[in-house]
Order: sequence, then C-alpha cells, then structure tokens
Amino acid sequence: MKYEIRYDPKAEKQLDRLPKSVARRIILKMREVGETGRGIEALKNETYGFKIRIGGYRVLIDLNHNPATIWVRYIDIRGRIYKNL
Repeated sequence: MKYEIRYDPKAEKQLDRLPKSVARRIILKMREVGETGRGIEALKNETYGFKIRIGGYRVLIDLNHNPATIWVRYIDIRGRIYKNL
C-alpha cells in the first residue's frame, strides 16, 4: 500500500535544525516507508502511535488508512524523543 507523507509544521522545524546529511537520510527513509509500508512499528506502552527507526533518530508518526497517509509528528534522537511523550 502506498502512503502519502505529510509533515506537521513542528516536525518540519525539527528537520530544518538537523544536519543536512541526517535530514536527507530521514526524508529518503520516509519516502521508502511511504512506498512500501515497511519499517513502521507500534509504540510500546502507549495507547496509540507508531515509530520509524532511522539510525540514532526516531520519527513518531500517526498512520491513517483512509486516505492512506502518514503524518510525521515528531523527529528527535533516540534518547530524547520518548521523554516528550
């Protein structure tokens, strides 16, 4: 199933603050996930939400099936991202 990728304005700001090489890697991975639907994991100990692992970074997303959309909500390093939930 092919998903459309949409970025929350907050996630776009977080992406802009990252080094260009890391931001590019995240964007390419999100495109790949959007095309294949692979790499999406459910958050443990949370009632809703999903994550995508990209090296030392995590991308928190919301997944909608109708229409097929991935909403990128938050991007940060692994050690910090779960403290903000």
